[in-house]
Amino acid sequence: MAQLTEKEAKRIADIQDRINNGVKIQQKTQDDLDKLLLKQRKHLEENLKVNKAYAKTTSDAQKAEENLNKSLSSRIQNLMKGNVASAIGLGKVREHEQKQADLTKQVQTNAEEVIKLGFKQQSQRLGVLNLNQDISGGLVEEGDLTDRIKNLNIEDKGIKEKVTSQATKLLTQQQGVAIAGADAAGQMKLFNKLSVGAGIIFTALFAIASKFAGSIDAIGKQFGSLNVLGDGFKNELLTSQEAVIGIGASLEDVIATTNELSSEFGLSIDEAADLSAQVIDTARAVGLSNEEAAKLSGILQTTSGLSGAQAERLTEGAFQLAAMNRVNPSAVLKDMAGSSEAFAMFSKDGGDNMAKAAVQARALGLSLDTTSKIAEGLLDFEQSIGAEVEASVLLGRQLNFQKARELALTNDLEGAMKEVVKQVGTEAEFNKLMLPQREALAKSIGVGLGDLAKMVANQDKSNILAGETAKSFADIIGKDAMSELTATMNELKIFGVAIANTIGPPLMLIAKALNFALVPIGNLISGISQGARGLNPMESVLSTTGPTGTSSTFSGGGGSVGGGGNMNINVSTGGISGRDIPLLAEVEFDGSGTESLSARG
Repeated sequence: MAQLTEKEAKRIADIQDRINNGVKIQQKTQDDLDKLLLKQRKHLEENLKVNKAYAKTTSDAQKAEENLNKSLSSRIQNLMKGNVASAIGLGKVREHEQKQADLTKQVQTNAEEVIKLGFKQQSQRLGVLNLNQDISGGLVEEGDLTDRIKNLNIEDKGIKEKVTSQATKLLTQQQGVAIAGADAAGQMKLFNKLSVGAGIIFTALFAIASKFAGSIDAIGKQFGSLNVLGDGFKNELLTSQEAVIGIGASLEDVIATTNELSSEFGLSIDEAADLSAQVIDTARAVGLSNEEAAKLSGILQTTSGLSGAQAERLTEGAFQLAAMNRVNPSAVLKDMAGSSEAFAMFSKDGGDNMAKAAVQARALGLSLDTTSKIAEGLLDFEQSIGAEVEASVLLGRQLNFQKARELALTNDLEGAMKEVVKQVGTEAEFNKLMLPQREALAKSIGVGLGDLAKMVANQDKSNILAGETAKSFADIIGKDAMSELTATMNELKIFGVAIANTIGPPLMLIAKALNFALVPIGNLISGISQGARGLNPMESVLSTTGPTGTSSTFSGGGGSVGGGGNMNINVSTGGISGRDIPLLAEVEFDGSGTESLSARG
């Protein structure tokens, strides 16, 4: 290979030098670009920090204003929660809140001015914003202020003086806030000592008021307007409530029982309310539900002509009569409560005969309705005698229900059933009968084969009733059906209900006064809300100034209201002072069929 000439070698060296120099230039250019990008990024970050700091001052000012301007409803909520200090706005506490809000507002004002100052660096602007925030937060003392401003390296003398003046005034204002805060803390400390007992009392009163209000609401839910029904009816129910608490019942039981008595048996609501406690006590004593006891009491009063007290005595007597004969007392009384037709047909002697018949029926394994149907069938003479003759022929022995018919005719169900049982024969005789014979015997007394078999098996029990009547037994009470511990706990509940029913009415008067004050405010806000939803305000146009100072003015361009011109409506609450309801609403009608409303507060 031929060697390069000296000229060619030099050329190669020159090219290599140019390449090396180009690489150096490229690297320098890249370094310069990176520095510029870094500077730009730092500038953007500083701008972002400045914007955030400024936004924070604005947000803080808005929150301070919102906290200061508590709405009326918020203060009422505070009262309900027991936050009395905030609700009533103690003097020093309120003064501290105002000064704190003013300080926050001043920080915002300073921030707006700082944004407009011609700082050379964003970091300086950010430093001033942070300084104002630190002063507002109590983090800067007077001796530190000069050093903080010096470290910002602000060269422009005018800007530096402006910043110093702002910071000094803000520091003085913050010191005033601190003093007010100390005074408020002292006042709150005293208030807290005094309000511990008051808070307990308020909580107790609120609990009592809520309990009493719940009772009134329950009565109104069932019976409607208490104003129409009157205080007497309401008070009677509350008195009955106190009477039944001791046996584990409630106002809801009283209401349900009163409703049952007044709706099913023609008793007046006042009579039913007065009787409800007695019925519930009887229900507990004899093992019936309140509804069953109410039905039985109503049946005895309407079919047997008893008073409420007499019905109670008969019910409890029937319970004891059944127990004495070892028959399930609860089953007997449930049977009686479900046999209104039987009572209507055969009741006499104030219903005592039906009580004895019900015990006898259960002793035989039957119901009172079944025995009453047997008696009713016996009194259908033609059919009954025909069935009696037919059965006698099939059985091969003479049946005779004549005595039973005579007793049934005089409403003596117990005696009639004794005579019927005598005719069915012994259990051994019954077991020998063929099916047609058994069917004929059952038909003769108007029962099915199952009931006939029960009568045969239990016939010896039809004569075990003692000579006493249901009316001859002593009174029994609901507490007899519960343990001593349960009875004691229920007695404690009586105290709570009595307190609520005593203190509740005056507390309701206070609530009524508060409600009266709130209604006009609610109506005003509701009216503005309806306007905002596009409802036609022409339906309730007023041109007056009410006692609250609320005024409405109307003007029509080119005509009166209803004309084709524009109409403006301005509603203001100039007569309502304070910061709680600052409202101004404007509604425009331009005749085009569209409306607009704006609200400012």
